Amino acid sequence: MRGLSGAVTALILVVASVVIALIVVGFAFNLFGSFGSAGAVSPVGPAYLYTKSGYLYLNVTIDNRGPSVNITSAQINGQPVSPTKITVYSSSGSKLGTYIPAGQNQLVIVFNVTNPNNIIGSGPANIQLVLANGQTIYIATNVTE
Repeated sequence: MRGLSGAVTALILVVASVVIALIVVGFAFNLFGSFGSAGAVSPVGPAYLYTKSGYLYLNVTIDNRGPSVNITSAQINGQPVSPTKITVYSSSGSKLGTYIPAGQNQLVIVFNVTNPNNIIGSGPANIQLVLANGQTIYIATNVTE
């Protein structure tokens, strides 16, 4: 039985080293996209909540690393809001319905609720958005005038 020649062994080691180096560089520079966090949806930066004409407006940037996903329900300071009372708009004013688009987007989410001032009070407000992918997003907001 003959063993591998020195040249073949060296070639195998070089190829294996190159593959390992490419994998390390890929993870270091996030070249594999959102591997491990596919479908993750999260707020980015500060969020602001204000009332106008009997509606609550949430101005927030959301990073959606998966496909577009619908909001199935929400809570504002513990008060439930049905999806029929939620409308999502892009920052340019385009109506998106109840879904959060893929990518990082600045959105305005409008809640049609009764007595919005009673729900948010005068301090910060906590909002939970339950999504069709099973994820719940928690958003701490500043209340503005």
